[in-house]
Amino acid sequence: MKKSKKLLSLLLAVLLLCGLLPAAASAEGNPEDDYPFVFVHGLMGWGERSMLDPIMPYWGMTTGNLMKYLNSKGYESYAAQVGPLSGAWDRACELYAQLVGGTVDYGAAHSAAKGHDRYGITYEKPLFEGWSAQKKINLIGHSFGGATTRLFLELLANGSAEEVAAAKAAGTKVSPLFEGGKGNWVYSLTAVAAPHNGTTFIETCDVSTKVVTDAIYNFGAALGLTKLKGVYDLQLEHFGIYRKDSETDMQYLIRVLNSSNFMSHNDNAIYDLTIDNALKINDGIEMQNNVYYFSVCGDATHPSSVSGNEVPDSSVFALLKPFAAMIGKYYDKYTAGGVYIDRTWLPNDGMVNVVSGLYPVNSRLKCEKSDGSRGFVVCDGYNKESYAKGIWNVFPTQPYDHLSIIGGILSNTVSNTRHLYMELISRVTSTYGSSTPAEEPIGKTMSFTDVAKDRWSYDYILKMYQLGVVNGRSDSIFDPTGNVTRAEFVKMLACLDGVDTSAYVKCRFTDVSDKSVFAPYVEWAANNGIVLGIDSATFKPNDNITREQMAAIICRYADYAGIKLSDDAPAAAFADSAQISKYAVDYVTALQRAGIICGKQNADGSFSYYPKSFATREQACKVLSLI
Repeated sequence: MKKSKKLLSLLLAVLLLCGLLPAAASAEGNPEDDYPFVFVHGLMGWGERSMLDPIMPYWGMTTGNLMKYLNSKGYESYAAQVGPLSGAWDRACELYAQLVGGTVDYGAAHSAAKGHDRYGITYEKPLFEGWSAQKKINLIGHSFGGATTRLFLELLANGSAEEVAAAKAAGTKVSPLFEGGKGNWVYSLTAVAAPHNGTTFIETCDVSTKVVTDAIYNFGAALGLTKLKGVYDLQLEHFGIYRKDSETDMQYLIRVLNSSNFMSHNDNAIYDLTIDNALKINDGIEMQNNVYYFSVCGDATHPSSVSGNEVPDSSVFALLKPFAAMIGKYYDKYTAGGVYIDRTWLPNDGMVNVVSGLYPVNSRLKCEKSDGSRGFVVCDGYNKESYAKGIWNVFPTQPYDHLSIIGGILSNTVSNTRHLYMELISRVTSTYGSSTPAEEPIGKTMSFTDVAKDRWSYDYILKMYQLGVVNGRSDSIFDPTGNVTRAEFVKMLACLDGVDTSAYVKCRFTDVSDKSVFAPYVEWAANNGIVLGIDSATFKPNDNITREQMAAIICRYADYAGIKLSDDAPAAAFADSAQISKYAVDYVTALQRAGIICGKQNADGSFSYYPKSFATREQACKVLSLI
């Protein structure tokens, strides 16, 4: 298991580490049969129970809390928390206990075979009330959360005869999870960047321990784990592993990494992520005919013009780049179990091979249903199409690395992250109540005659329109070069955030009537330090917003929302920097370094920002898309 320790170190290093009158922030027309969405994190991840979640939510990461946003849009969403290092079986058991409330039962047979306690932590109350066949759930699993949710569904549906027999032999009560018969408690299962068939990352990682240890400390320090205590929970009590009172979270992680007690059991995520064992897990999982299956994965590599191997894209998160390169050149080899790794395994997201992220295959390397028929269908994701139950509906591969697909570490934007998950959820909800085909992403197409597809701002406008942030002047006119008022921009920002403004009934500014449609949005922004007003009493809501005012509001919003703006680009002075108001200099610089603004190029090659110019509708869509 020495190799597994090194692999775990690598994964620790990597993973510790959304008239211009916008639509309302609340979701419209949600069907009465909406079911909750339960999100399950991957290896080394965390959920809403974790004290780390307020610091950096796993779902959304530096783009802000995705659960908060989805709930604001009317989609009941929860971030479950299971063992960050635990194997798929243990995680499935923990997910069940969390959903129903009570003590985790890992099963008498499994626990005896793996040498750990049968019972784990106790969840004092369910993740939410009423889970049943009448209130089904939609499962969404990222990375190893894919195998976790698939095995969880298998146990729900078919149970475990071995565990039933073992509990009976021991004279103890069997967990309802192992009794099966609850496959109809799940409506859909969506896998996001999930290594269904394992990953060659495991096969490649016989590397220097010092490099790994340095990466752990550097990334852990960035998260504050070298000083924090009790923030990061490994949930290994059933192995007899606890954090000592004197230990920081980083010291705890390092100790577990070197724990032969845990690593020697072959009952951990590293073992389950090997290709051979992943295929064994797949052999024991049947697709349920009453469940919708969806899959989407990322590809952050491209072929090298020199070697023909896959090399990482420039946008890949720095700590993932060496792993993307290693995976991208690993082929023409066999696993210990005899699986041949050919060149189809080279494209990857820095952690997971694309070929493994599409759909699960069995030990015969086939994706098939129990009757032997093909178990997947490729969807183009855009044209009208209906989705089938009991088969993998595979969406187009996305240009994301393994972390940016859940928000990333300064490697994705708020709008991209929210757009992706709103799109995934819209695919699920499009099947509610009928077989109505899905439309374009999030179900909205643009028919504005003044926004051609080859217009520079088309994609930005489309994204904001689909997210419900903007509408047109009319059904056919968007007016991309029209100006934006200060109140309109604040409302756009609130709609991107998904804020519930019902608590903001009275606006502090004397020039914003409480009866105005903008009043709650302006008060929300003022209450949270996003806008300061022209002075303490006035806001001038109907004035057109200037480019520097827009920059200031965006930066303050980022601080409020916990969004980390990238500072990768060096600061560069605009030719008209002297015209930028003193209060706005730092804000403009921050957005320039984050790549959100670049100014307009002059004939001499320099760039001007025009800070006092009014922002246009299309410019507003661009900056909001790039936050």
